Amino acid sequence: MKTRPYIILTPTYCVSAGVRVMHQLCHELNTIGFDARLMLTSNLSPPGQPLLNPALNTPTINQDFNEEWWAAMNEDCIVIYPDSIRGNPLNAKRYVMYILGTETQPAPDDEFRVYYSRSYRFDKRKSAPVLFYFPVDLSLFNTRNAPERTQDMLWLGKGSRFCTEKPANVVDITYQWPATRPELAEQLRKTRYMYSYDALSCTNNEAVLCGAIVILKHVSYHDMKWTREDMEYYELGTGGMAFGDSPAEIDRAIRTADEAQARARYAVATFRHDLLKFADQTQSHFIL
Repeated sequence: MKTRPYIILTPTYCVSAGVRVMHQLCHELNTIGFDARLMLTSNLSPPGQPLLNPALNTPTINQDFNEEWWAAMNEDCIVIYPDSIRGNPLNAKRYVMYILGTETQPAPDDEFRVYYSRSYRFDKRKSAPVLFYFPVDLSLFNTRNAPERTQDMLWLGKGSRFCTEKPANVVDITYQWPATRPELAEQLRKTRYMYSYDALSCTNNEAVLCGAIVILKHVSYHDMKWTREDMEYYELGTGGMAFGDSPAEIDRAIRTADEAQARARYAVATFRHDLLKFADQTQSHFIL
């Protein structure tokens, strides 16, 4: 049976975990034999950096796009929108909404949705397709050859407005520094505590994988309601993370750090199986 090609809308490659997920989705679909291409919607790449990750197989359609080309392509393709895009701006005949953040209202009956995490569903009692990809390189973010932990760090991320008083004597992680993923991993391996105001950031997981204890100073997701229970239901759980800096929470984080390592490895190991399931679900749903 002929399979339909995928067109994936996303900004250019950057540090954002959601953007990295969309680029990796394109690459992985091509790796397993499907035809997947990106449509770049905006430029979020740092100045001087490439718009695409050269290590990934992510061809783009921007250079081909015009009314005639799109009319022909729209007869066959499946468009994948991230949930940051509202509605169906391309008027695609077949489209998937990939929910990369918390769903704030029930899904429309006529919309095919796939969730990045089971914890993002508005109604968690209902089953729905989930495709969880962990965009972290475990060969970089680990505790191997970790030196003495001589510093504490602070990550504000998307929660900067909730920080009214910085912890004392911390090294700030910003969107610009450390400049590369290896440099970030090197800093995290030297870190005892990383204070975080961005509860769902991959930087938290990267810190735990490097052996730091993450102290969550604020639990929310943008302006959306988010709870400890939501985080525990998330695929990576809360191993290695403390909800505040009480001795009991620090102790729990230390005792559960190994769980975080195991869940991260499981997520990486099972992604290809889940991707094949995603491809089967989308191809079958849009068989006509």
